[in-house]
Amino acid sequence: MEPTPAYRTLDATAIRALIASLPTIAARLGGASAQWQVREVSDGNLNNVFLVGGPSGEVCFKQSLPHVRVDPSWKMPLDRTFFEAEWLRAIQPLTGGLTTEFLHYDPDLYVLIVESLSGHTVLRTALMQGAHWPGVAPRIGMFVAHATFGTSLLARPFEDVFTARRLFAANLALTRITLDLVLDDPYRDHPRNHWHDPALTPIVLDIRSSAATLLAVENLRRRFLSQPQALLHGDLHTGSIMSTADDTRVIDGEFAVYGPIGFDCGMFVGNLVLHYFATPDRAARQATLHDIAAFWHRFHDEFLALWISHDTPPPGTLHPLAYGPAADVARQRFMDEIMADTIGFAGVEIIRRIIGYAHTADFDTIAASHQRATCRAGALGFAYYVLEHLDQVRTMADFLRHLAEHDGTGLPGPG
Repeated sequence: MEPTPAYRTLDATAIRALIASLPTIAARLGGASAQWQVREVSDGNLNNVFLVGGPSGEVCFKQSLPHVRVDPSWKMPLDRTFFEAEWLRAIQPLTGGLTTEFLHYDPDLYVLIVESLSGHTVLRTALMQGAHWPGVAPRIGMFVAHATFGTSLLARPFEDVFTARRLFAANLALTRITLDLVLDDPYRDHPRNHWHDPALTPIVLDIRSSAATLLAVENLRRRFLSQPQALLHGDLHTGSIMSTADDTRVIDGEFAVYGPIGFDCGMFVGNLVLHYFATPDRAARQATLHDIAAFWHRFHDEFLALWISHDTPPPGTLHPLAYGPAADVARQRFMDEIMADTIGFAGVEIIRRIIGYAHTADFDTIAASHQRATCRAGALGFAYYVLEHLDQVRTMADFLRHLAEHDGTGLPGPG
């Protein structure tokens, strides 16, 4: 999508002028525009982000750039803020206070304005600082359950779902990034790949030469592109979550696309696993195991509760043909399918965050280089094991058992 004639990259002065032309948002800030403070907080790879504050309040201002923010040579269409705005419109009524409030979208400037969360901390940052907020993981489980169930054929007539699929199917540029960076590049030589530690090279070569692993990844690629079960966030990592101990919000839905529900689950679980390996403290690791279990159980139980409550479905929805025990079996098979996808997508997320283009900062808290290498190797080896043995890692209990028994050498420990 090429820039419109009205498009221009906005600086602080232009941001103040735009917001001043929006009475509702201007009133939210209070005071005169000259009093408003504009502070850049751009952190991700794609957009310019500012916090704009006045005497009465603050908003978050996000504008697409015609290129990747950290690499101007990598050209990008501008419509990603459009898809984030549409994602917010779709999921905010379903998830309540678990995302940020949508305030305004400008289709000419590709500007999205949302509620400010400056009192919250990026979850990855909080975890790296040693925070343990046990309520966060179950809240994310609740968010994923409501967002995915409510946008699926289980809750809405197929006409509505197919219309939404068509809209988000046009999010081609960011879906291509997901396909390439998560499900393709790490498994072959590509200039975007890099890893910090030469000690990882043997594991990388093993992954790329393992027929079982490559077949598992190919199946996950196929499922990502061909199973439009529900509207996904599409990039649900710990950097896309803002939280306090008591309040958690999912942000940055610009990668939104219809896909397999287990993709969002796997992205979140995979990033918790990365934190697990980046945390040498045994008690903190145990807490992360509990977080993964709490996320999955809340998601599973909430999704099933929503489904069961639709046993008398609204007209036009895909109601079950089976009733009684047969309906229970059908539901459990579907949940098992989501769990299998969750485990597989968690594996590919771990791998791409260690050897692909976009790494995580979790391991940066480890001072000693040899220890960082060992922890990264442990995470990479664990993901390799999971993908190579998906037929054996069939349940979340299996996944957590292998993770708990992992000895940091790249293979599971005894038992």
